[in-house]
Amino acid sequence: MSTPTQPTSPARTNEPTILWSEVVKARSVVDAQRHSPIRSSSIARAQLLSALEAYAAILTKHGRPIPYALRDELCLRRLTSND
Repeated sequence: MSTPTQPTSPARTNEPTILWSEVVKARSVVDAQRHSPIRSSSIARAQLLSALEAYAAILTKHGRPIPYALRDELCLRRLTSND
């Protein structure tokens, strides 16, 4: 007798844990570029801002508060973006 298998659902890109890992990755890229001799990190900073905004949006969608440190970082990133 075979055991029934359940189809695996693809990972949703709006899950908080997935979005948090994107924030962590983006932060590490910005940090690495900050210490590199060539300072062209505007794309990395924009990606970090985008990741932070997506994470904050999913927290709000799930009825969770945005931590103060994250809120402040998001505010600073928005103020210092080149857009």
